[in-house]
Amino acid sequence: MPLYENKPLAPPPELNLDPSKHGKKQIWVIPYSNEVFVNYRDYLNRIAFYKKSQWQCAVTGKQGLTYEEAIENEKKHREQLKKFPRGLKQQILQMVQFSTDRLDVLANQIFDKYNEEFTIGEYVTIKNEREGKKRSKGKIIDVKTSVAPVEGSKGKSSKTKRSVSTAQTTIYRVQMLDKQGNSVQQVAKNGSHKNLIRTFNGGENLSRNKLAFNKTLIRLFIKQSTTKDTYLHAPWVVKEDLAKKYKVITKLPDDLKKAKDEAREKSRKRKGKAIQGGPSKKTKVSKGANTRIRGDDDQKGVKKGTASATRGKRTSASKKQSKSTISKEQAKKAAEKKRQKEREKKKRETERKKEKERKAKEREVQKRLKAEQKRAKYPTEDLDVPLDRNLPSKRPHIVLDFKIPQKYIGTFLMTWNFFTVFGKPLGISFLTLDDLELSFYHNIIQPRCTLVIEMHAALLNAIIRDRLQSKSKKRQPIPRVAPALRDQINGPDDMDVDDRKSVLASREVLERFAKTWDKRVISSKDLRKGWECVLIGCLYQMGTYETIPNVDRILSHLAPIDSFSASEEDFEGYFATLEVADKLQIMEFLINNVAKTTLIHEHIEGCVSRQTELNKEKNEIAKERKQIANSLAEIDKTNINVTRGKGKDRSDVDESIVSRKRNLEEEEVALQKREENVDREKRRYALPRTNPMGRDRFYNKYYYFDEVGLVVNERYGAGRILVQSPSSRELADVLTETGRQKYNKRRKIEESIGSEEAQWGYYEDPEQVDDLLKWFNEKGQRELLLKKEIISRLSDIKSGMVKRMQDIVASRKSAEVRRSRRTQATKALLSQQPYMKWFNKFAK
Repeated sequence: MPLYENKPLAPPPELNLDPSKHGKKQIWVIPYSNEVFVNYRDYLNRIAFYKKSQWQCAVTGKQGLTYEEAIENEKKHREQLKKFPRGLKQQILQMVQFSTDRLDVLANQIFDKYNEEFTIGEYVTIKNEREGKKRSKGKIIDVKTSVAPVEGSKGKSSKTKRSVSTAQTTIYRVQMLDKQGNSVQQVAKNGSHKNLIRTFNGGENLSRNKLAFNKTLIRLFIKQSTTKDTYLHAPWVVKEDLAKKYKVITKLPDDLKKAKDEAREKSRKRKGKAIQGGPSKKTKVSKGANTRIRGDDDQKGVKKGTASATRGKRTSASKKQSKSTISKEQAKKAAEKKRQKEREKKKRETERKKEKERKAKEREVQKRLKAEQKRAKYPTEDLDVPLDRNLPSKRPHIVLDFKIPQKYIGTFLMTWNFFTVFGKPLGISFLTLDDLELSFYHNIIQPRCTLVIEMHAALLNAIIRDRLQSKSKKRQPIPRVAPALRDQINGPDDMDVDDRKSVLASREVLERFAKTWDKRVISSKDLRKGWECVLIGCLYQMGTYETIPNVDRILSHLAPIDSFSASEEDFEGYFATLEVADKLQIMEFLINNVAKTTLIHEHIEGCVSRQTELNKEKNEIAKERKQIANSLAEIDKTNINVTRGKGKDRSDVDESIVSRKRNLEEEEVALQKREENVDREKRRYALPRTNPMGRDRFYNKYYYFDEVGLVVNERYGAGRILVQSPSSRELADVLTETGRQKYNKRRKIEESIGSEEAQWGYYEDPEQVDDLLKWFNEKGQRELLLKKEIISRLSDIKSGMVKRMQDIVASRKSAEVRRSRRTQATKALLSQQPYMKWFNKFAK
């Protein structure tokens, strides 16, 4: 029955669904709970209660279901449990009983152990080796275990003694079945018919239905057959009726019983503290009340004392008696003071002893800690590793001279990574990180920078196509009045004309472009003519202060107040003279909008499906390589046996073995190449998120981008290892106050990346990478993993760095040759730059 708030709902009373029992009354029935209601409001309330998504499946524990969904889920999994092999239930329950492992770990252990063990009465599938992939069915009728001796020699010489061990094998007798499930019969020599029975040594050629025995079913079987307490590391306990049925031991071991008692004692103490802490305030109040009552009694006593004193003045006997009582009280006070001093003296002595014992314990603890530090186990926390004299004391110098401002390097790298991964569906060819960096600084109209034009045209076309293909109504242009435009409408009269031109934008131009920018895509036939006008219209209609912080300043630069009669070349010149930060903000805005289009979503789905296909292919290659390895091992064994034999046939056998081994080795080499191609193909279809290779002792992240998308088949993409320093927020989450002091001290000694937050740098020289690997200390956890990761990619990293440096040197030499010729112009020099030679092969 489904659970509500982790408790089973009280079962409904047995109701008769016969309408005649209710007479002519109108009734309402809930079919999946078998409840009948005479009152319609009660029926609706019950239906609403059952439709809450707060029910839980009692078999699987799945939550967030309705009552009907929970019932269907229970029926489905109970039907699956009926197929569970009965012969394995006893062994599995004995293995589960009193185990403290997690459910998934326990299921994995059981599956690995009993996956190839079968029981009597179980239906199996038989693999026929002679017939290739054809398979037949059968039913196990008998299972026996046999023990066979296995000889093994001790020592290298032939005269040494041989040790004899035993190996246990399982023999299965299987009744063969036809496709209809009937037993297959064979005709004997005497003409009688007998059932066809085959014998198998082990379960290698046998397999069961995967729906009858898998990890999911094992978890369901354990959940249904056991109970578990709520305290930490509580064991799984088989239910009493199943334990009796399958003869499972029910007595709890002593160590588990002790842990259970300790857990109960801790919970009892917590409950006791909670009970004591509750009424403490009430006791204080009652004490206060008692003190007030006692105070009243004292006042009454004082009054009584004064009355008796007045009466005592009248008699002399009462005076003598009062003097004697006063002397006794003084003696009592003196004795009490003496005892108080003695108690304080003893208390001080005990405190001194405790302080001495505490200091002695602290000394022992410090000695033990120092001894443990001497024999510390590595790898450990990187900052706890002492400085090694054999390693370089300072980290290799890191290059920080990005042309892009440090604040926008993250946006810059995101832009390049986006074009690298989604370049093909967008219609953009491969471009290097250096080309992209230089293109942002291109600030003249002639010669035109094809890379800048094609990037913006591709992003704008993706947005326009998505808007044209959407069936919903087009988004109406939002009338937005920037602060500069407000000044234009209600601006001060004393503003200078030059200042007005430098600050304000032309509202007429912006509204004109906003109406026409998404009517058609930017064509490549006319060299993307009018792309800057489309960009201005898109920014004006879709841009907000949240997506583009400097949107007003950018629009006032792209469409100044005197641009009503400007030409397309003028608008292209306005864009070229924008600041690099503004260009990066525009690029980030366009990429964020393109990422929401169906074009990108379909490409991601295609990449995911392609990745699954490649993973399957890689698994098949691994299986084939395993088979080849087994075959080579068998050949080695047979070769040993042949060398012991004698005769003429020995040479023929040797030749056949050698030829077979050569063929297998060639197949292994071909599989290795095929696996490398699969890995390269997987990198081409990788998703845009790029994870760091690791962190060093100062929590700096190391990135290598030349491994995904269009970069895979190219010479290099970034050609560098990029390093990002941690921010103060990241360090606050990782380090304590003492850890921060140690961090700053080590950082000053070993010269980390710098004091600026989230600062970016890079290594571009292969020799620097070698020095960096020497600087890493393998005793630290983070640097050990980082060093292994860099070494695994070291050949690709160094080859990319070398090719990038060669291209940079070649471009500098050509520039120097051009400068020596005085007849060549500056524009010709600029056109020879690598980013100006970029050509779009995928233009749409």
